[in-house]
Amino acid sequence: MEDILISLEYKNLTELLLNVIRQRPGLYLGQAKISLLPTFIIGYKMYPGAFNDDYFGENGFLEWMDKKYNIGQPNSWATPFLDKANDNEEKALELYFDYLEEFQNEKTNKTE
Repeated sequence: MEDILISLEYKNLTELLLNVIRQRPGLYLGQAKISLLPTFIIGYKMYPGAFNDDYFGENGFLEWMDKKYNIGQPNSWATPFLDKANDNEEKALELYFDYLEEFQNEKTNKTE
């Protein structure tokens, strides 16, 4: 029931990630590791009634990262964050959230 309430409170996946998962990553991911995040994101997107936004695809976060930071398409989208954090999973997750927040701020500024 709580998962349904979370999806109603936040209008997109980016807000959920920044406002809920970022605060307590171990609660939702099991551990604060970036390697565990993709499974959570894909699983949540498959949940019936989950919000649909442009996190993936054209003008989404992953495309934004590629354009802004010239990151190609690695085998795992977590790879660039791990590279920048010297393979420290927790620091890479924090970095991911920092970039996601930057993406959200730029997106918000464009719509205003």
